[in-house]
Amino acid sequence: MDTETLELKLSEGVLKETPKLESGLTLLKIIAAVAPLMGLLGTVTGMIITFQAITIFGAGDPKAMAGGISGALITTVLGLLVAIPTVLLHTVVNGRAQRIIHILDEQTTGMIAEHTEANLRS
Repeated sequence: MDTETLELKLSEGVLKETPKLESGLTLLKIIAAVAPLMGLLGTVTGMIITFQAITIFGAGDPKAMAGGISGALITTVLGLLVAIPTVLLHTVVNGRAQRIIHILDEQTTGMIAEHTEANLRS
């Protein structure tokens, strides 16, 4: 096999494996982006409930407002509890995938160089 064919076959192999190494990264990125937005949506909903309670009962009853405020804070916390570890996990998994792809590229280059040297000797 000539060097150019070997290079094409090895590059094709690396390109074929890259999506497998990067699978799931898009989902992690989406979860990390959407979770805080879901928390924000809950926060806004909770505040709407609080303002509705103020409209109906007035500002004199803290119990009427507490439920909406509590709901707002809980959804904010839950959104952050999902988003923060997901961002960290995405960073770790992406870093590992990129390192493996880099190693595959280095190994491919080494194999091509060895093949070229062997062809020059013969």
